Amino acid sequence: MIYSSPDSAYNKLFKSFLAKKQFMAIDTWGTDDSHVKHIYGPLEDLIKQNISEEHQKRLYPTSWTVKRRVAELSRHILVAEFLVEEWADHFVGKSLSELDELAASFSFENCVQREELNAILKQYSHI
Repeated sequence: MIYSSPDSAYNKLFKSFLAKKQFMAIDTWGTDDSHVKHIYGPLEDLIKQNISEEHQKRLYPTSWTVKRRVAELSRHILVAEFLVEEWADHFVGKSLSELDELAASFSFENCVQREELNAILKQYSHI
């Protein structure tokens, strides 16, 4: 319903890091994986071709496709783990006031509302 402003201290500090995450298709939401399909597609195919559909669906959550499971476990967990230290390094040497300003990037009053989504949710909230 809201997101941190592109002009926030956090987004300014992490601009290149967030671009790297987007390029590597690390995040679950809003990720374009078109440029990494050649990497993960063969793994998805290997599983689909060698594991019965019945056994693919026995894992939790059962609603996940092979593509979703491979993305979650390989990109969103395994590869993302390699970025944790780099992310944390952005905070090294920051003063308390700088850290407070970064945290304030996520305060409701500093965030941007997703106007279209909020309008749709309001429209259907009575159902």
